[in-house]
Amino acid sequence: MDQDLDWWVRIALDGWQRRTGPRYRRIAAALADAVERGLVGAGDRLPAERPLADALGVSRGTTVRGYDELAQAGWVERRQGAGTFVRPRPAWTHTPTENPTSALLHRRLAGAGDMIDISLSVPPGTDHLPPIHEPLRMSDLAGHGLDPAGLPDLRAALARHLTDHLGLPTTADQLIVTSGAQHALSLLSLAVISPGRPVITGCPTYPGLAGAIAGRQGRLVTVPVDPLGVETQALERAAAQAHAPVIYVDPAAHSPTGAVLCGSRRHTLLQSARRHRALVVEDLTQAGLQLDLEPGQAAPAPLAADDASVVTVGSLSKMFWAGLRIGWLRAPEPLHRYLLRLRSANDLAPSVPSQLLATRLLHAADAAWQQSLRQALRARRDLLLTHLTQQLPAWQTQSPQAGLSMWVTLPVADSETFTHLATRYGVIVASGATSCVDGRHSSGLRLSFAESPKTLESAVDRLSVAWEEHSRRLASSPG
Repeated sequence: MDQDLDWWVRIALDGWQRRTGPRYRRIAAALADAVERGLVGAGDRLPAERPLADALGVSRGTTVRGYDELAQAGWVERRQGAGTFVRPRPAWTHTPTENPTSALLHRRLAGAGDMIDISLSVPPGTDHLPPIHEPLRMSDLAGHGLDPAGLPDLRAALARHLTDHLGLPTTADQLIVTSGAQHALSLLSLAVISPGRPVITGCPTYPGLAGAIAGRQGRLVTVPVDPLGVETQALERAAAQAHAPVIYVDPAAHSPTGAVLCGSRRHTLLQSARRHRALVVEDLTQAGLQLDLEPGQAAPAPLAADDASVVTVGSLSKMFWAGLRIGWLRAPEPLHRYLLRLRSANDLAPSVPSQLLATRLLHAADAAWQQSLRQALRARRDLLLTHLTQQLPAWQTQSPQAGLSMWVTLPVADSETFTHLATRYGVIVASGATSCVDGRHSSGLRLSFAESPKTLESAVDRLSVAWEEHSRRLASSPG
């Protein structure tokens, strides 16, 4: 191998085998990344196809197809008799390398017209909201509106909701209103996570968790999740090897699988936390959305009802509307006082109109309305499961017990590639990589069933056609 080709293989294409997808696409992605990082510049000539194929141990057809893919994407130009050259790119087109979450965001932003988006596990609109008999008036906007803990009326309404509907006795003074659960997690990270402090979580996990702790340089430690929730024996082993870890858990409805943590595991988790001096952060964002409860049957109480040291976060985005941007924190003293200072230092106070609307919605959402919401979601879950089983039998589905999303496992290792193809067929879905922090769930998909039945049926029809195309491409791939 000559010196120039050796550089291409060892430096520019280093690690191409570890990428996902067919071999030609792995090579193309590695070359594009080399251009993006500045290892290869505009006008540089790429190695000839046959020598590169020999050096990489692949067929010439594989390198030819990889170069064709780069040419179609505008990265290179192929000159007859001269070779393949990197095309110059205007400075404004240079963007940071995307991760699966940012790629999903770009697909959402690009979606228009007849696009169906089942990547967001939130209500698709406001038609399901309970009727409000007290309209908002300008006279309701009294005073300066800067209460860092949140409006007293909203905190009182949240406290009643937690106490009466979720089984967590709460007073208004225990709560801090935030701009959604993500904001609550970010504030909590500022307060309790120091560089290197381990944060134990099930994987797959809530997609926003990594972002919430990234600024504090916390260290994510993952344990498996099964249909009964996070595996507490694995959690015990992880906690035993850490010093004063943080344990993040969503026992009422695991995101994204919809598993509900069983009673014995709840007890074991709290025992492990006490034994290893761990801080438990309980996410109740999807609490109250248990789908298989019979009328009058109570869901398991939150962990915080059994241990006053547990910190809870939550949001109204799943039950009402994500556009409200209303979340909350519930923490014991003196952490509560510290969080309140952080909250006021970061953005002074939450939006008053949103708080007033949230207060009215909480008053209107009685037990009968909440039961009807669960019934509607259960019917949509069952509908999606039925259509997936009938039209996509190769996909492994898992029926969620709670929440708004379903976890699906594809019979291929690269769901990210399929999600891009699905977008071309008019449906946006979230790849497993958006919910995975340990690299073990690249074959997963997260599907929301919050949309209307007709929309869900259309989404599965489009996914089925996209999967047929994806399967044909895999079967015909030379790499």
